[in-house]
Amino acid sequence: MSPKATVLMPVYNGEKYLSEAIKSILNQTFKNFEFLIIDDGSTDKTADIIKSFNDPRIKIETNENNRGLIYSLNKGIGLAQGEYIARMDADDISLPERLEKQIDFMDANQTIGVCGTFVKNIGDKNFVGEYYTQHNQIKAGLFFNSSLAHPSVIIRKSILQNNNLLYDEKFKHAEDYELWARAIELTDFANLPKMLLYYRGHEKNISKTNNETQKNNAKIIKLKQLKKISLEPAEHEFIIHNSILPPDNLNFCDFFDQAADWFDKINEANAKFNYTDNDSLKKIIYDRLLLIASANAKHGLTVWKNFYNSSIYKNNLNKNWQTIIKLFVKCLLKIN
Repeated sequence: MSPKATVLMPVYNGEKYLSEAIKSILNQTFKNFEFLIIDDGSTDKTADIIKSFNDPRIKIETNENNRGLIYSLNKGIGLAQGEYIARMDADDISLPERLEKQIDFMDANQTIGVCGTFVKNIGDKNFVGEYYTQHNQIKAGLFFNSSLAHPSVIIRKSILQNNNLLYDEKFKHAEDYELWARAIELTDFANLPKMLLYYRGHEKNISKTNNETQKNNAKIIKLKQLKKISLEPAEHEFIIHNSILPPDNLNFCDFFDQAADWFDKINEANAKFNYTDNDSLKKIIYDRLLLIASANAKHGLTVWKNFYNSSIYKNNLNKNWQTIIKLFVKCLLKIN
């Protein structure tokens, strides 16, 4: 009998946290899966650690040389036997009910092809990463960022197979974001509002070791997303699109006004091309403006006044008053 799911975990020199990651998968409440571990040419004790586990669900593939994450992920997609492919990183921890919760959800929602979860960051920072749960909000969120936690994702294999979808080598360190930007046109997305994975923050995370490459490739993806609604931002608009703090040549008030103007442009273009529903995009843009205001609270009540008087604030009918009061207090006390 074919496994219901394939857990796909590439690893390169991951000896420090690997054993804990493997145990978290083997201890899942859902049992009908294969655990495909791709050793990407490791030179430490990675291979020995993997072989120390005596579980028939583990399948080991070894790259003779270090070929990189994208190559290993695509190799794993080709080898996967499961109906679903669940991502896992070698330094993270899946909670015991992760696979059961995600597979039950996917089985019950056949139109959804990609599903992530909330994650808890552990290690250098401790907080719960929450994501938009509805398809149209996730789609709108792709104008600004990936909208899913990559190691928490489960994917319906047929979506990848039937559409020849693989990770693109040209988008190193932003390969997941780029894949979602293509797949969002072909299937529905969701995030379960449950914290089902511990994401380990440490000094060797890609976002730290390859931050510039990741940012630059993400910017290319954002431009492609904006072109879907026929927007080609001017240089200053794209700087604002990627920023929550004012660039050196702008004070906060000018930055905030320009951000609001740019977001209005996005709203108008989306309404014209009907890329995603307007309410979802307005929610994303409202949250973005709120993030900008919160990040600049050190400038005091000027920040609050700009936010409160903006048309984006006034037109949002689903205000979270607790969040708004929290922003007011931050601005009043000038808290960073």
